[in-house]
Amino acid sequence: MQQEPTPDGLEALLMELVIEIGLQRGDALVPDLAMTLSEGLALLEIWHTGPVPQQHIADRLRLEKSSVSRLVAGLERKGWLVRERDQANRRYYRLMLSEAGRVVVARMSTHLHERHGQVLTRLTGAERSALAVALPALTRALRETTAAAAT
Repeated sequence: MQQEPTPDGLEALLMELVIEIGLQRGDALVPDLAMTLSEGLALLEIWHTGPVPQQHIADRLRLEKSSVSRLVAGLERKGWLVRERDQANRRYYRLMLSEAGRVVVARMSTHLHERHGQVLTRLTGAERSALAVALPALTRALRETTAAAAT
């Protein structure tokens, strides 16, 4: 019978994961394309959700308003994003992918799918099954902890 992991043991494993994820470079999202990790995450979020208010990106990526403004301006300069005034509330901007942005995100999605496949095929079936249970639970616990800290 396998012994239940201790919180300290799990913390060490979690820190290893955080370090490995932190070592991922923005240019790993789309090879040969200068992109920061924040830019890639913002583009992916807009691709998945459709046109969104600028505040949505701030909330989703937990960025300050000024950081999101700089991020969005940079994506506009690269021609990957279109920012328009929200017709319902002119004080806000709605963000949407440009045609060039859709091409970039499609390339990114294909590359990430292939890369994640390379990682996940290194796991056994039992390990993938365990991740299918553990990752949603870990994500939920992280969100709950972050929400509790914000109150």
